[in-house]
Formats: sequence, C-alpha cells, structure tokens
Amino acid sequence: MGQLRDFDQMVPGESVQHLATENTTLKHRVHQLAQEHRKLQERLEGARSNLRFADKRIAGLENELLEARGLNEQ
Repeated sequence: MGQLRDFDQMVPGESVQHLATENTTLKHRVHQLAQEHRKLQERLEGARSNLRFADKRIAGLENELLEARGLNEQ
C-alpha cells in the first residue's frame, strides 16, 4: 500500500489478470476506508453535539448557582 507501480520495472510474467485483481482489491479497500471515514465523521458530529449540549447545561447550572448565591447573600 502507498506505493505506485513502476511499469518499467514490472516482473516479465506479471499478467494483466494479476493487475486487474490487485486493482479490484485496492478499490475494495478504498471503499472500506470511505465507509469507515463516514462512520467516524458521524461519530465525531455526535460527540461534538453532545459536547455543545453539555456546555450549555453546565453554563445554565453555573448561572443558577450564581443566582442562588446572590439571593442567599441578600
């Protein structure tokens, strides 16, 4: 993976069928990686959404706490 074939240095007996098989295998791997990337992107979006919700909730609770302290001090 990660290397391009140099057609000038191909082994003489290497067939077109072998290259086609390798190409198909690589296309399948690209498809798998694309699916994995999509799933990870969805998980990342969900985690970011949860974080935004938690941040808002914490800010609200902090505000309530400050208001409660202000009422108690009066």
